[in-house]
Amino acid sequence: MQTFGILILSGLTNGSVYALVGLSLAMTYGASRVINFAQGEFVMLGALSTVLFVTTFSLPMVVGIPMVLIVCATVGFLVERLAYRPLVRRGSQPLTIMIGTLACASIMTGTALLIWGPNQLFVPNAFSLEGVTIAGITSTPQQLAIIATFAFLMALIWFMLYRTTFGLTIRAVGIDPAVATLMGIRAETIIAFSFVFSAIVGGLTGGLVGPLLGGHVSMGIMLTIKGFMAVILGGMGSPFAAAAGGIAIGLLEATVAFYGNSFYAEPIIFGLILMMLIIRPTGLLGEWEANRK
Repeated sequence: MQTFGILILSGLTNGSVYALVGLSLAMTYGASRVINFAQGEFVMLGALSTVLFVTTFSLPMVVGIPMVLIVCATVGFLVERLAYRPLVRRGSQPLTIMIGTLACASIMTGTALLIWGPNQLFVPNAFSLEGVTIAGITSTPQQLAIIATFAFLMALIWFMLYRTTFGLTIRAVGIDPAVATLMGIRAETIIAFSFVFSAIVGGLTGGLVGPLLGGHVSMGIMLTIKGFMAVILGGMGSPFAAAAGGIAIGLLEATVAFYGNSFYAEPIIFGLILMMLIIRPTGLLGEWEANRK
């Protein structure tokens, strides 16, 4: 029973990270119908900016973390304003816009390389890394903080989307931006908000997972892939479906690593996604979320 609990905790920790990246991708896609391939770079930016403000500038964590989120929000706004919006106004196809976000990811990685260098850096932790035992299962406050943050953000996004007027406008823009604009909704502002909000979530994720993985300029690439896998597995266009896909990937990874070899996890997950695309192209929860909208 204890082994099973450790397995679940490990899967939830990794799955929460993938789910946070996945729901960020889904939030942007839900408003703009474009996958932001720079999303994982915001996780990298969050981790390395924590190093900059807390370690290099010696700011206390309560000051450093808000500064990290401001940096990520600013960069997210610039991606929307300088890459997404000009391409949309020129009538570019979604694939062209996604390539534009991929170019932004390369620029962010190159800039981070110039600032922080190629070496892995220690990211200061907001919560203790010492083990604590709860019900016979050993974890760390930092790991538990990742899971708690994921749960909190899920609740916040659900409340915002389904219990506020602003959330109704977000869903309206996601369904049809042209009709939403005719109804008086400023679709461009809503889309800009989705980019900024997703960047903030990415930066917060980086600050939390950085102490466990270390900060590195290339860490965002793999997280973008895992987040995209979560979106495909759970269902496009819904942050909740993407989050479910991320948790499923995390649990599957932990199970394969425990009973076999972690090197087999990714081929198995990609095989599962391929089967999903053949059998259920909308993802695990795609149809259910579509009907709910």
